[in-house]
Amino acid sequence: MQKRKRIIKIAVGQLSPALGNLNENIEKHSTITQKAVKNGADIIIFPELSLSGYALKDATYDMAITADDKRIKPLLELSRQIAIVLGCVEMGERYELYNSLFYLEDGQVVGRHRKVYLPTYGVFEEARYFSSGNHFKALSTNLASFGLLICEDVWHATSGLLLALDGASILIVSANGLTRGVRDAAKPENIQAWEMLIHSLAITTTSYIVFANRSGVEDGLIFWGGSEIVRPGGQTLAKANYFDEDILYGQIDLFKLKHARLNATLLSDEKIPMLVDELKRIHDKNTLY
Repeated sequence: MQKRKRIIKIAVGQLSPALGNLNENIEKHSTITQKAVKNGADIIIFPELSLSGYALKDATYDMAITADDKRIKPLLELSRQIAIVLGCVEMGERYELYNSLFYLEDGQVVGRHRKVYLPTYGVFEEARYFSSGNHFKALSTNLASFGLLICEDVWHATSGLLLALDGASILIVSANGLTRGVRDAAKPENIQAWEMLIHSLAITTTSYIVFANRSGVEDGLIFWGGSEIVRPGGQTLAKANYFDEDILYGQIDLFKLKHARLNATLLSDEKIPMLVDELKRIHDKNTLY
């Protein structure tokens, strides 16, 4: 592993994928990634299911890829110049399907995260098409130690905490956030909730957060964009446009993260043995009946 940089230039590709068109989406990723390379970015992060679109339903199997799929070779080649995080339908070892993030670096897929929490309420029916992942594990790369989260994962408080305790400095949240709760407020209710959640995650884990949310309209669903990069203290470092496609740039200073974690000792004060004991107690109690 090469010596890491202190300052990492982040790009977020807030795009609107073509539903069910893998080749078109790969080309779109390539174009956006090349722009990020020209702008000196070290890593570009795309939203959940960015290679396939979201409302695939029975076409989900048609969009499935593996880490060695030849069709993503153009992106693997680009990853020799810039790290890439993308969302895809992943075909598992036993031909099960996962809603996954791939981390591309130095011409190969060096890490992945399979979405753990699959929403099954309202318009969501992910558990019908996807198998659930079962890990939250920090990923050590040439740039930093990252924690990968996919949409619903971040709504469960333990997800980000586990990644931060495992050593992640930067939490990446890739999402397909829908617009809901449009009333008299200046901003739809769920957008307000999402933004509070992302900022709270930064504060409670003392971590940088990179939130990559898609835009566009798909099968009657409206995705609100608004991707952002958030400092460990909860302040917005950079913010993308709402609803439209955009490329967001921002710089993360890992020295400032070190300083933040020395001044706010939430992670180092966490009582992990107590957490383990209490979670086991609750688990045992809930499995008695």
